[in-house]
Amino acid sequence: MKNSVKNQLARTFGGNMELNKKALQMKNSWDEVSGLLGKSLKKKGSSK
Repeated sequence: MKNSVKNQLARTFGGNMELNKKALQMKNSWDEVSGLLGKSLKKKGSSK
């Protein structure tokens, strides 16, 4: 059974809600950045 990122973070940080919130914010930011980079690379690669 696959664990969600939220469950993995909660287990890792031992239930410390402040750390969980910070870690989720960082993950969401990283997902947004990687999504933007992925879109720009696809556009750049398709224009060849």
